[in-house]
Amino acid sequence: MAAPTDIRCTCNVCTRIRVTIDQIFSVLDVYGWLLNSYVVDFFQDKLWDKLPESWRFALQDTPPQEFGKWLSGDISTRVWPLTLLALRQVANILQVNRNHEDSKSTLICEFSKTKINNNNNETLKTSRNYIFDKLHYQNHKFNNLFSKHIKKKKRYEIHEIAQVCAGCAHEASCKCIVDIGSGMGHLARILAFQYGLNVTCIEQDCTLLQQARKWDQELLMSIRKHIPNYHQKCPQHFTAKLESSSLVESELTSQLTELFQNEFDLSETETEFGLIGLHPCGDLAPILLKLYSSRSEAKFICIVGCCYMKLTIQSDISGSKGYPLSKYLLACKNHSLTYTALEVACHAIEKYCDKLKNGNYEDLIVHTYRAALETILVKKNEKLRHSQFRNVKVTKGMTFEQYCRAATANFDAYLQPQDSDINNLEIINLLNRWEQVIVFGSLRMMLAPLVETIVLYDRFLFLSERNLTPTLKPVFDSRLSPRNLVLMSRKNN
Repeated sequence: MAAPTDIRCTCNVCTRIRVTIDQIFSVLDVYGWLLNSYVVDFFQDKLWDKLPESWRFALQDTPPQEFGKWLSGDISTRVWPLTLLALRQVANILQVNRNHEDSKSTLICEFSKTKINNNNNETLKTSRNYIFDKLHYQNHKFNNLFSKHIKKKKRYEIHEIAQVCAGCAHEASCKCIVDIGSGMGHLARILAFQYGLNVTCIEQDCTLLQQARKWDQELLMSIRKHIPNYHQKCPQHFTAKLESSSLVESELTSQLTELFQNEFDLSETETEFGLIGLHPCGDLAPILLKLYSSRSEAKFICIVGCCYMKLTIQSDISGSKGYPLSKYLLACKNHSLTYTALEVACHAIEKYCDKLKNGNYEDLIVHTYRAALETILVKKNEKLRHSQFRNVKVTKGMTFEQYCRAATANFDAYLQPQDSDINNLEIINLLNRWEQVIVFGSLRMMLAPLVETIVLYDRFLFLSERNLTPTLKPVFDSRLSPRNLVLMSRKNN
C-alpha cells in the first residue's frame, strides 16, 4: 500500500503546533547552548561564566532548594532577572501539557471529525472480561495474579496503557494487537487475558522472550484455578529486529496476517491489527509510525516514546531516520537537535523540582564530583577528556575521594587520581561550588521539556500530513512515569 499523499493540515491544532515549533527553535537559537553543554565540562569550559551577568549575580547565592521552588512556579520573594523570568514563562507556555489531570491537555488533529475516545468507560467495559472484573472485586488473590513479577512503576503504566490500547482496539473493530518491543510480555498478558485480545509480541531479546512465554503459562494456569473453563489463548512471541523499509514492512505484515489466522483461528478479514509500544527505544518508535502509515492492515497505533538521544538524526529530506519525520520539520532550515539536548529531554522536570524543593538532592552532587574528576584527568592527559567511567551512585556521606576510586577502578594504575590530585586547594575550591553545578543543571532541565515537545510534535505532524488523525495525550502521572505522553491514531473504517 502506498503512503497517503502528504498534506498540510490547516486545522487550529496543527497550525498552532507548527507555530509552537518555530517559536521553540527561536528560543533555542539563544539558549540552546545550555542544552548542548555537558555538565561534566562545567569547570573545564567555565560554563558558569557563560551565563548572562545578571543571572550569575542572582544565582550565585541562590540555594538549590529555593531555585527548585522558583522553577516549579512557587511564590518567591527574591528579585530575579527579567530575562530569566521571561525564559521560564516562555518555556512553560511552549512545552506540551504533561498534566494527566488536565482535561484540556489532549491534542487532537481536527482534520477528521473521527476522534479516539480513550476515556469511554462503556467501551472499556464491553471489551474487558466481565468475569475478571467480578473476581477482581471478590478475590484479592486473583487480583494479585496480574501484578506478579511487575515492579510498582511498571504495574501502574501497564494498567493505564492497557485501558487505552483496549479502547483503541474496540473503536477500530480490531481483535488483534501487535506489541513491538514487548519485553517480558507484561502488557501483552493483560491485553490477552483481561481484555480478550489476540496479541502477538515482537521482541529482539531472546532471553526476555523466553521469560515471557514462561510467565504466560504460569498466569494461564493460575487463572484456570479460579476459572476452570477459561480458554483464552496466550500471546504469541517472536524474535525480530525491525527495520524501516517497504520490503520489510510488507513481509512483516504478511507474516502477522498468517500468524493471526493460524494461531488464533481467525479469518483473513479478522486479522487487521493495532500497533502498540510502551516506551519503544530510539528509532523503534519512528519505525512503528512508518509501518502504521504505510500498511492498510494496521488499523491503529498507540505508542509512548523514550530514549530520544538514541534517535538517528537525518539532515535532508531524502533520509529515512528517526528525527525529524514530518515534512514540515524537514523543510525547516534549523531543525537540528543534539545528543545532549535529546538526552536531557528524557528526564522528568517535575521529579527534579521536587528533589530540589525538598532538599533531597544529595545524589545530584555526583555531577560536581564528575566535573571535578574531569579536571583532574584532563590535567594528566587531554586524551582522557570525556572518558567512560564506572557508573557510581553518590550516597549520603560518600567523599570525593571514594567516588574517584570507584569511578576509575577500571583505569590503568598510572592514570588513576592520586592523593595529591584529589586533596589540593584547587579541587577543594571546585567542590565547594556544588550548588552552582546543581543550579546550572536545573537551567538545562527548565528547557528540557521544549526538546521533548519538538520530538512529539514532529511525530504528530507526520501522522497529520498523512491524514491519519493523531491524538497526543498525557496518560500517566509524570512523577510516576516521566515519559507520560501517548501518541495515538486510528484509521477510519
